Amino acid sequence: MTSRKKISMTALIAILAAAGYGGYTVVKQSELAGMRSGQATLYTVARVIDGDTIELKDGDVVRLTGIDAPDVGECYFQESKDALSQLLTGKDVELRKDVTDTDDFGRLLRYAILLDVSGTKDSILASEYMVAGGYATPRSNPRDRLYYGMLLEKREEAMKAGRGLWSACDYAPGEHGQADMGPAKAECDIKGNISTGEFGKTYFLTGCNNYAQVKVDTARGEKYFCSEAEAVKAGFVKARYCP
Repeated sequence: MTSRKKISMTALIAILAAAGYGGYTVVKQSELAGMRSGQATLYTVARVIDGDTIELKDGDVVRLTGIDAPDVGECYFQESKDALSQLLTGKDVELRKDVTDTDDFGRLLRYAILLDVSGTKDSILASEYMVAGGYATPRSNPRDRLYYGMLLEKREEAMKAGRGLWSACDYAPGEHGQADMGPAKAECDIKGNISTGEFGKTYFLTGCNNYAQVKVDTARGEKYFCSEAEAVKAGFVKARYCP
């Protein structure tokens, strides 16, 4: 990939300090290790292939890390593609790698960040924008979890507000792709979940609005609890969207 243009550190600081771009707040100064040279490389988005895949002007295809959008023929495919196209087509974005470099199809796996060079608006993480608007859902990957906790929070907000596919489609993705064998005892139905994002170790009661979507993966140290006291003793805290 070839460089498209450079942004000074002064402009970046102004971007980080600005507010008002639809409530999207993404790039923190503590995450700017790759930009400490004073410059950030941007790439031009030539077209949007679908709600989680873009093609750059130089021909490279990028799969957005952290999200899944509807595929061709699935409910809300066109709306999802149109939303990402309106956001990114013809724009310059910064691309950031998490851990995995490419997917099984050879596409680059990157977070795409739309920087505001005017210094009057917030930067936008495309993955966050798509999940918050109900155009996509978080994609669980044990390796690439830089923004996973935040994306889960945005999904819950979108679900509660009935945005996008949450009101238009019969769609209920799981928080994890691993199989969940269920509790050993019926009364031990409190789900202990571990996130590498901001949420950390949280537990979910049956009354939590996203209880059904949470999967318990014992291989990751997750487990079922018989009481809240037991979960707290194990270092878990009640999930934010619980009564």
